[in-house]
Amino acid sequence: MTTSSTSTTNAGLTSLLSNLTGSSAANSSSSTATSGPLITTGQINVSQLVGELMTVQEQPLVQLQNQEAGVKSTLSAYGQEQSALASLQTAANALALPTAFQASSATVTGTGVSATVTGTPPSGSYQVNVTSLAQAQSISSAAVADPTAAIGTGTLTIQAGTWGSGGTTFGASSAAPISVTIDSTNDSLNGIASAINAAANGSVNASVVTDSTGSRLVLTSANTGAANGFTVSGTGALAAYNYTAGAQTMATNQSAADASFSVNGLALTSATNSTSTVLSGVTLNLAQANSTSQIQVGTDPTAVTASVNSFISAYNSFISLTNSLTQYNATSNTSSVLTGDSPTRNMIGQLQSILGSQWSTTGTGPSYLGQIGVSVNTDGTLSLDSTKFQAALSANPSGVSAMFTTATGTGSSQGFAVQISNAVTQIEGSTGPLGSAQANLQAQVVYMNNQQTSMQAQLSQTQAALTQEYSALNAEISAAQAQQSSLTNELAALPG
Repeated sequence: MTTSSTSTTNAGLTSLLSNLTGSSAANSSSSTATSGPLITTGQINVSQLVGELMTVQEQPLVQLQNQEAGVKSTLSAYGQEQSALASLQTAANALALPTAFQASSATVTGTGVSATVTGTPPSGSYQVNVTSLAQAQSISSAAVADPTAAIGTGTLTIQAGTWGSGGTTFGASSAAPISVTIDSTNDSLNGIASAINAAANGSVNASVVTDSTGSRLVLTSANTGAANGFTVSGTGALAAYNYTAGAQTMATNQSAADASFSVNGLALTSATNSTSTVLSGVTLNLAQANSTSQIQVGTDPTAVTASVNSFISAYNSFISLTNSLTQYNATSNTSSVLTGDSPTRNMIGQLQSILGSQWSTTGTGPSYLGQIGVSVNTDGTLSLDSTKFQAALSANPSGVSAMFTTATGTGSSQGFAVQISNAVTQIEGSTGPLGSAQANLQAQVVYMNNQQTSMQAQLSQTQAALTQEYSALNAEISAAQAQQSSLTNELAALPG
């Protein structure tokens, strides 16, 4: 019995060893083809192992992403330069306009009039004599003790027009008369004033003025000038407010009148005390009757200087930006995003070449910017000597203007502002240093994005394959361990 049991056990053990050996070999040769659920835990930490392997696999992708980040950083810097160039071109276009050098000022001596430049007036000297100022008609009623007490009802009719000399005649205007109905709801002085204001719609203003003698209704035309007079006709109790050519029960405070003045001896009138039609490009404001003032109109050097400084400021902003983007710190051995950048060097050189060149002129005026006070600083920015510039402007205003504004011809025959504006257009164009560089880098970004998409797809496949392979290996190890455990149990059962 004992021999039979041992024989049977040995046969089973031999079969188990055979199966274990054969199973391991078969699994080893077909590990990548194992199917079924993934076993990512066990003797092998599949997630960690695959993650480490993928870190190596992803290096080309990471390098490409870093490359793209560098390209985008350069594109961003180019975008800053483009923005600064746009501001420079705007300033150049403004300075290229002849009106930039036609800015004028009006200097007034005397207190009878003030003058404001509103256009581009010719230079000149003007004597202004003011005889009288324009006035609005104003009339007032007799005083009453209580402005809230009832006065009586009726209708007031207000007609606009022009009073004749002495106030004995009146010519009605084409404007429709204003009719104001007064009833028991508004028959006080305050009520009458409110009713007139509501009906007159701003052509005549009514108010109640109170002093120690009582309260009065005051009517005033909204606008000055002889043509803005008016009459008042009342019915019933309101006849007390008549003011017509034949019956003036209200008192005259001020008659409607035009301003009377002269400019260099030419007699003039105006319905208002402000006129912009007498001197081209200048608004006169009459302020005092029986006065004489002197007005000197001429080029305003301060305003012209400000225009040139605006251009210089825009140019300096561009140069300062490019200096920052291209600087190199020798102490820390650190480069900037555009250090050594060829397109940036080209565009700076193009602009500097224009501003440092001679402007072609057939006259005797200035031809270099340095001659009118524009100098170059050590960092490439510009400075303006205002005193020197204004002296040049005073000596030859047309010559200085032409240096910036001449639009005819080509190249150096054009004004500096025109040349700079044209240069910016070329720089930003498809064949210019900035435009072509931007287009090239944008194309690189598109290519890199496509490459990354392809690489990411391939990496996803690789990660899936590695996960499958090592999960299968985990399954094989688990099966081998189970067989080993079974074998151990079998061996332990053998008789000693």
